[in-house]
Amino acid sequence: MAEPASTPPQGAHEFLLRRTPDQILGPFYPVRRTPDRTGDLTQGGRAQGLVLHISGTITRLDGTPVEGAEIQVWQANRHGRYRHDGDVSAEPLDPHFEGFGELVTGADGRYAFTTIKPVAYRTSPTTWRPAHIHFRVTTQLEQFVTQMYFEGDPYNETDPFLRSARRPEALIVALQPPAPGQAPESRRIEFNIALATG
Repeated sequence: MAEPASTPPQGAHEFLLRRTPDQILGPFYPVRRTPDRTGDLTQGGRAQGLVLHISGTITRLDGTPVEGAEIQVWQANRHGRYRHDGDVSAEPLDPHFEGFGELVTGADGRYAFTTIKPVAYRTSPTTWRPAHIHFRVTTQLEQFVTQMYFEGDPYNETDPFLRSARRPEALIVALQPPAPGQAPESRRIEFNIALATG
């Protein structure tokens, strides 16, 4: 006997992606700065810290890629400081790391950039934010903000922003070995983002 028409085909749920959890824009969005558009925030490896090659796909909930999505990324440096007037931390700035880039996805919805791994930073005498990278995705239909966190960071469990996410595990990534052609001491990350509308 045939299944009712309202029943999704077997395995269809495997092709439906749940929306990536959103996060706050944060106090250090670089409003007065021009983003790097080369895809390499390390200035050719001159920035201090562990080099990361981050890539992923921007999709709609049905898994179709979003072409022409503008992606802004920004982050603290390896000392936990942002290049932002509002960050009054005593930690040093890295003259070779701006920490703010802008990317555009191709027809396959893919993006890629090179950066360094940020570190956790203190937000009060007793609290810390875990290491994270901010993402702001703008399409013709949607503007979306989230943050990417790192597996094993001791402050993940106590961060109010990460813990308030619907699925915090969707925002936590693991460092992978580099791909062929990438520096052996660098690491690779895949971070996909599913938008509600695209």
